[in-house]
Amino acid sequence: MPETNQLLINYYKKEEIKKVKEMMREKLEVGEILEGVNMEWITKEEVLNILGEDYEPVIKESKVVDKDKNENILNTSNVTQNTPMEIARKYKKYFEEYNQNRKEICKDKNISNGTFQKYLRLNYLIPELQELVNNKELGINPAEHISFLDEENQIRIAEIIRNYNYKITNSIAQKIKRDFRKSNKLGKNYILSKEKIENYKNEKILKIIFTQEEIDKYFLRLPNREIKEYIISILENTQNI
Repeated sequence: MPETNQLLINYYKKEEIKKVKEMMREKLEVGEILEGVNMEWITKEEVLNILGEDYEPVIKESKVVDKDKNENILNTSNVTQNTPMEIARKYKKYFEEYNQNRKEICKDKNISNGTFQKYLRLNYLIPELQELVNNKELGINPAEHISFLDEENQIRIAEIIRNYNYKITNSIAQKIKRDFRKSNKLGKNYILSKEKIENYKNEKILKIIFTQEEIDKYFLRLPNREIKEYIISILENTQNI
């Protein structure tokens, strides 16, 4: 590819990245951001990487047109910005009305499946955590992961956030859910504590990439989510020997 063409491509990509960041500042929904960029110069994956897992848009409930002036102008005084829990309860109502048919809900209401899942899960939080979500002391993404915990551990998280002013990030919430599920699978009792959260904050992640050939050779028919557990079990057995 000629150098001039590559420079132009890089220039237009940077312009699209600027657009994404501007729309992030406006807290637009992910779908609106994807529609607002030129996919000729930037990919969907690149946009999602810029947004990151913790990006939380402001969801606008409705837009009202001033009919008296017969102009297609947004009447900002009538735009309602619902709290996360109001949206969550509305999505739960949809879930019941549509007999739990997520596909139909998302199609009819023009909601992405990911957004619907996040807000629906907020209904499984205890009231104290729901209040923290509404007050933006707990993000929607980490709240979704925390919603899978039992009531006892949810109470502990609420106390830790309140008493120690802890910021539960999406990464920490994922680790909490991971260990909670692992403990349940092993029939053990998982008890969250401030010390555990400190360990999660300092936890280092080792990323190892296997080629498809290696996966086919050594992990044939083994689901991806179980490969890590399989490797750890082998290492533990080796240590015991």
